[in-house]
Amino acid sequence: MLEESFLCYNAFMQKKILIIGNGAKEYALAKKLSEKHDVFITPASDTLKEFAHCLDIREDNVSELLEFVVENGIDLTVPISAKALASDIVSTFNNNNQQVFAPCKEAVNLIFDKAYAKKVLYKLRIPTPKFGIFEKQNMVLDYIKNLKNPFVLKTNDSKSAAVFTSYQTAKKLLDLSFIEKGKRIIIEDYIYGTPFSFYTITDGYKALPIGSSISYKHALEGDGGQLTDGMGACAPNYKLSLENVYYLMDNVIYPTLDYLEIGGNPYLGILGVNGLLTDDGRIFVLGWQSFMQDCDAAAVLEVLNEDLYDLFESCIIGSFSDEKDAINLFNKYAASVVVTCKTRENIQNSICGLENLDSSTLVSFYPSVKKNKYLELEASHGALITLTTSASTVTGAVKKVYNEVEELDFKGMSYRKDICKVNI
Repeated sequence: MLEESFLCYNAFMQKKILIIGNGAKEYALAKKLSEKHDVFITPASDTLKEFAHCLDIREDNVSELLEFVVENGIDLTVPISAKALASDIVSTFNNNNQQVFAPCKEAVNLIFDKAYAKKVLYKLRIPTPKFGIFEKQNMVLDYIKNLKNPFVLKTNDSKSAAVFTSYQTAKKLLDLSFIEKGKRIIIEDYIYGTPFSFYTITDGYKALPIGSSISYKHALEGDGGQLTDGMGACAPNYKLSLENVYYLMDNVIYPTLDYLEIGGNPYLGILGVNGLLTDDGRIFVLGWQSFMQDCDAAAVLEVLNEDLYDLFESCIIGSFSDEKDAINLFNKYAASVVVTCKTRENIQNSICGLENLDSSTLVSFYPSVKKNKYLELEASHGALITLTTSASTVTGAVKKVYNEVEELDFKGMSYRKDICKVNI
């Protein structure tokens, strides 16, 4: 009789949650939420079907998404992908009395328009690397001719960036960048330091830190090669001191929230900061995140000891400021390694060794991983899998994750071998 009551209570507490987006970060969130709740996700992917209900609705098809939510009694919608956030989904859902945990379209411009973000950083006097924004190629060339130090080149809407040391090496990429009309080029000084991500949850007025990570953006060991979306991470960031956290809250997070609120676009959701911590303790902010990154989402969520549904809902219904004074974290570290595939050949390339992974290892798949006709998972070019392990120490978590990575095997397999191994 007692067992029956417990099962009924569990069923009553289970919520229906819709996640929009299917990258590694969406996978990590869906996996975490599926431990307690009924998770739906769109767009579909072969790997998500193992624990979530997959839909075939476009991320920016707001009317169809709303129709699904209403007809199926979805309790909470979490749009994460850039395409979903750039649509007017938040306003539409709010106007139809549907709970949605995400910033509005106007507020999220700060994240996806890098040129606009740099201007806001300058306006709010938040330390950021010296930069220039250009719309004409000849102006960029004139600017970089006089630069003596390495510099970063990116477009205002690109995910990746490249580091250059000379005018000659940058000119070829500039020629390609200006093929598309309307592209704005951002040139910023390259700052030597430890890249970090710092995440907060906010109802638009109050914010609380929910985690941090050391993020590894360069493609090659020793911070060489192109800057990527991320090749691995460690959470929490053991290099960020308590003073650094206070500084980020007082001088970055709250000024940003105030700026958006004054502009009539209060920010609700997860607001992250991408930055650099120099050896002499200075902090430079590179930009903002609207959610966790693919490379560190699983690690940050692994050390977060909260019911995410309750946390998200409290921001939406206005009880966040009253209920929460701090976020609970587990007393452990998590390390993540992103495994990629270098081969571009269109060949059968089954991912072997997944069955040998420890049951405690978190596996987050990118949407590029598909099942073949034999129901085997296939590798294709680019980022494929994030493996995440945890332990009571950083070194313990790092050792475990690399032991797990060695279990995998497929053609063209590649990963950074120095994640969290320097200056521990």
